[in-house]
Order: sequence, then structure tokens, then C-alpha cells
Amino acid sequence: MDIQIANTLFDEGIFSAMYKAGFITTKVFVYREIYLWVNAQQQTRGINKNQAVLEAEIKFNKDERTIWRALNCFSEKAA
Repeated sequence: MDIQIANTLFDEGIFSAMYKAGFITTKVFVYREIYLWVNAQQQTRGINKNQAVLEAEIKFNKDERTIWRALNCFSEKAA
């Protein structure tokens, strides 16, 4: 899923409505948060993706595979 579309759906409350209706789980929210955090760390601190993933493991209390899975769920639109 394109991250900009996901952000729009989140901002408009569509993800929340879908969650309340039982169509999606909290995993969508957690994965989006992980994706945004890792990208923010790369951009603001200039660290590589592998280092950001290792730090995300600690921050989100998830294993490395889960962090990579979250990152792979979203993509950025190619310019």
C-alpha cells in the first residue's frame, strides 16, 4: 500500500471506521507507526535502514522480522 494513501485514509478517519466495524485489526496502525518512525529516523538522524530497524525493535518491543514486515507493507510512490 502506498504510504500517502494510508496517511490520507488515517487522517480522514477511514481506518478508524474500518477498525470499529471489524474489517481491519490494530496491526495496520502499528505497522504504519513503525514505518513512519523508521523513515523519520533515517531522514532526521541520517542513519541507515538497518540501524533504524534495530532501534525500532527496542522502541516498539517487536522482533526484527516484524519491523521488516511492517516496512514492506508500505511503499512510497516513485517520483
